[in-house]
Amino acid sequence: MTTSGKRSFQDRLIRIEIVPWLTHSFGQRGSSRLVLEEEIDKEISLIDFLASLSKKYPAMSQAIIDLQAGQFFDHVNIIHNDVIIGSNEAVKQVVRKGDSIVFLPAYVGG
Repeated sequence: MTTSGKRSFQDRLIRIEIVPWLTHSFGQRGSSRLVLEEEIDKEISLIDFLASLSKKYPAMSQAIIDLQAGQFFDHVNIIHNDVIIGSNEAVKQVVRKGDSIVFLPAYVGG
């Protein structure tokens, strides 16, 4: 709360960080991270929140979420409020004001 007793604009935001390689679809060169702050009014499933953002950021449906299948792409790791969650679990996640979400590419190999 602010000193005037009103909720600040920051309190209504969700912070989304997209880590390099996934950022290429967002018009970045793929070598720098992208941070978005989006306003939210109520609790919503993570997948529905991202589906709504895909209208504003079409790259969401190219790099992170398969809208037709209603699931996250296998090559994406998801961190919700500092906890790594699998894509199956991410579909069930609910996001709230003040949450943070990080999307990073899956790293494989040896």
